[in-house]
Amino acid sequence: MRMRKKRTNRTLRVLIITLVVLVALGVLSKAENSPVSTALNAVSRGLFKLTASATASADSASTEELAAQAEALSKENAELRKQLADYIDVKKENETLWKYFGLKKENPSYEVTPANVIRRDVNDDFYSFTLDAGTTVGVHVNAPVVTEKGLVGWVYQADAVSCKVKTILSPDTKAGVSDKLSGDSGILSGSVSLCDKNLTSMNKLVENHTVKEGDMIVTSGTGGVYPSGLLIGEVQSIEFNKYDASRYAIIKPYEDVRKITSAAVITDFDDKGKVVKSDEKKN
Repeated sequence: MRMRKKRTNRTLRVLIITLVVLVALGVLSKAENSPVSTALNAVSRGLFKLTASATASADSASTEELAAQAEALSKENAELRKQLADYIDVKKENETLWKYFGLKKENPSYEVTPANVIRRDVNDDFYSFTLDAGTTVGVHVNAPVVTEKGLVGWVYQADAVSCKVKTILSPDTKAGVSDKLSGDSGILSGSVSLCDKNLTSMNKLVENHTVKEGDMIVTSGTGGVYPSGLLIGEVQSIEFNKYDASRYAIIKPYEDVRKITSAAVITDFDDKGKVVKSDEKKN
């Protein structure tokens, strides 16, 4: 292609020089109908045709070359876009891993598997969701699910590549919890009346409890399903259950469970499966 372009440019230069010479001779030939003028006109017409043909050939070569360059650039842009997409994926993965670095550092026994929310269960009123991590990476039923802000749920179904998670807003959740400050214990469970406000509750408070508004609630670890000390949320108010005369606390989770797009599954930890009494934990 380059050799063809060079030959075309050389031909054009020769033709242009020839035309300049002929025009100069025409000027020198003052008589309009002189034999010289007539001959020059005939030669000029032929040269103009030849020049037009050569120019068209040059344009054709240029168009082909531009088309080839455009195709090459298109392929290069496609490759760059792919590299950018790969970079963004890796960046997101690193950011996700970094979120749980502190959790892993503070709790060396934790085995943590980060994952992304791939869908929500539209038929579930308590904002359950599916993660893109399954049994092939150690995920199992009842495994706790957390974000960097605290506990958000637990795995209730798992296959090789994904798992389904019930949230702490669900009545199906029964997690042993305690007041970080006072040590009072209770059971975390959601309800229909609270879930749409991203609220849950700490039930089974003893009559002489000292839980108060603003206290931090964490997992107690007594049931062996959840490790102790996982953050859950803050006490919003203390309420009285008129049906069984018990008291319970309304808890506002630190994480907005309704909107999370990624989480991590804790697949292993010390004391997993070990049922511990609340007084043993205090000791």
